[in-house]
Amino acid sequence: MKYYIQRQLNEYGPYTLADLQRYVAQGSILLTDLTRSEGMTDWVPVSQVIGNIPIPAPQPVVQMPGADNVYGSTGTVYGGPVQVPGAVPVYGAPVVPGLMPPDFHWALVLLVSFFCSIFQIVWLFIEAGFVKRVDGESKGIAFLVGALVTQIVAGIVFFTSIAMSPDRQDPSAAVFVPFFFIIIAGIVLHFIGIFRMRSSLQNYYNTVEPINLRLSGVMTFFFAVFYFQYHFSRIANWKRTGYLEPQ
Repeated sequence: MKYYIQRQLNEYGPYTLADLQRYVAQGSILLTDLTRSEGMTDWVPVSQVIGNIPIPAPQPVVQMPGADNVYGSTGTVYGGPVQVPGAVPVYGAPVVPGLMPPDFHWALVLLVSFFCSIFQIVWLFIEAGFVKRVDGESKGIAFLVGALVTQIVAGIVFFTSIAMSPDRQDPSAAVFVPFFFIIIAGIVLHFIGIFRMRSSLQNYYNTVEPINLRLSGVMTFFFAVFYFQYHFSRIANWKRTGYLEPQ
C-alpha cells in the first residue's frame, strides 16, 4: 500500500510503509504530519499509520531570525529546523540532516573556469561524485568518464590520421571522418551523463528529501556545471540555516 504526505497543502509521495518508518526515524517526516493511503479519503497523523517506532532525538538548532522556508513553515526536511524547547544551540552543526552537497558559489566556478578551463571538468566530476552518493545507482560518472576517454581517443585519431595522410599539408576530408564520429560519440555520452545526474537529483530531492526540486532541461543542456552548482549552494544553505531560497 502506498501513502502520501501532506504539508502546507502540498502532497508528497507515494511512499511505502517502510519508507514512512525510515523517514520518521531519520527525522525527515514528523509523527504529526498528515498522511493518507491510496484507499483513504481523510488525512490522519502519521503516528496513526506507523505506530510506535524508535525516533532519534531531534538535533537542537538555532532558528535564523526572519528566515522562512519555501513552504512558509518550520519543522522538517520540507524546510526549516525543528525547535526544541530548552535546547542548547549547537553552533556550526547543520540544521537540516542529510548529505551536504559541494558548496562553492556558481559564479566562482564560472570565474575559475574562465581562467582554467580544466577546472570546469574537474568540478563536474565533483558534482557527479555527490550525485553518486545520493543515488548509488547513478551512472553519471561512468558516462562522463566515457565521454572524456572518447575525446582523448578522438585527439589521438586526429593526429594519427594527419601523420599517415599522403599529403600532410592538404589532407583529404576522408581523413577527418573517424575523428568527427568519435567526437560526436563523446558529446552524446557527455549529455547522457549530465541528464542522468539531473534525473538522480530530481528523484532524491522529491522523495528522500522532498524540496520540490525542478531542474530545467534547457539550463541543464547549456549550463550543467554552473546550473547544478547553483542548486547545490541553495541546498547547502538550507542545510545550514533551515531556509530554502526559491528556485
